[in-house]
Formats: sequence, structure tokens, C-alpha cells
Amino acid sequence: PYYSEPGIDLYLGDNREVLSALGVLTGDVALLWGDPPYGVSERTRRASAGRSNATAALDFAPVAGDGEAFDPGPWLAFPRAVLWGANHYAHRLLPSSSWWWWDKRAGTTPDDNADGELAWTNLGGPARAFTHLWRGMIKASERDATRVHPTQKPEALATWGFQQASLKPGNLVLSPWLGSGPEAAAAKRLGLRFIGIELVPEYLDACVARLRQGVLPLASGDAR
Repeated sequence: PYYSEPGIDLYLGDNREVLSALGVLTGDVALLWGDPPYGVSERTRRASAGRSNATAALDFAPVAGDGEAFDPGPWLAFPRAVLWGANHYAHRLLPSSSWWWWDKRAGTTPDDNADGELAWTNLGGPARAFTHLWRGMIKASERDATRVHPTQKPEALATWGFQQASLKPGNLVLSPWLGSGPEAAAAKRLGLRFIGIELVPEYLDACVARLRQGVLPLASGDAR
């Protein structure tokens, strides 16, 4: 592992190559938590493009693999999976009643970014929504933390998601596109085992720093 602590292992490399080398079986994983490149060529250079407002625009490197369509096919073999950004590749997914909606505006006015994000799940049950303000510097949690990834999500979202999936301490979560690793911190907080894989060393370093800060209480988010 690039980094390891009890119950948590982080790896640097291509996710399918790492999983093949580790011999991880789909049945060993209690939940696949996927936040892949959506295939939308996300605009990651905002500050240098002249944008300056309350969302505190920052420049980031392009998201690896985001310039080509994402194929979820290989990941649908996992019996319990969550795939974010799934509205961008919904035509490649199986029918499901249990989509999730993350409302990032929480009653505030829209801007040039999406009002929220959709995740496809095969967990069964009805569609669910989670409301947690997350728009640049205006956010419900992690207010003092510097954003290091262009599509970074809050730890609160992963915590809510793991609870929705009814995970129990000791269950294994797999995150093949780790980024800065908010889900790793959420897994640690809930006593879950965790495997995270990332291509970019700087993002792994950010995840390691996040984990070494210890488990901190979350700000409240309205889950409904």
C-alpha cells in the first residue's frame, strides 16, 4: 500500500490493475463507492479564466480520464454499488429505483454549476435525497479545509451514504477513484474497513493528511 493503518489501505495506480494484483473479489466488498470521471471534460481552470465571486474559484489539473466516455460495465458486477455522476452515463446502467440525489444548494440560489449530483445505486428501495450545502467557500462543513480536488465531495455525504447502505463496523468499502479521500475518513469514523485507489500521488497525500488529522465530528447536514 501507498499508505496503511488498521483497517485502511490506500494504493497508487490504475484501479483495475491494483484490484487484479490484490485478488479482491466482488463478493468481498460490502459496498463499491464510485466517484469516477464522468466523461464531461470538466472545466477545472476557473480562477485563471477570470471568474471571481463568493464561490472562491480555484484552478486544478484536468480530471484523469474525463475526456472520454465512462464505461460503468466492469463495475456493475459488484452486488452493492454506488456510482456518482450517473446521469452522464445512465444509458449504460441497469434500471434501478434507488437513485440518490445530493442537493448542494440547500435552498440557496443557483449559479453556473449544477444544483446537485445524482448517484445510481443497486441497493434496492426508494430514491433518497441528501441536503448539504457545498458551493465553493459557502458550505455546511469542512469550512476551514482547503479544496484540493476539482470534484471533491464532503465527508458528510459519504457518511450519509454508508449509513443508507446499512454498513456495519468491519464491512469493506472499495473506492476505486479516491481523489482526496473524504470517503476514507468517513469509513474510519464508522469503523469500516476501506480500500482506496488513486492515480495522482498528490491526492493520495491529501487523503493521508486527512486521515492523520483524526476523526472529527461532522457539522450537521439535513438528511431526508
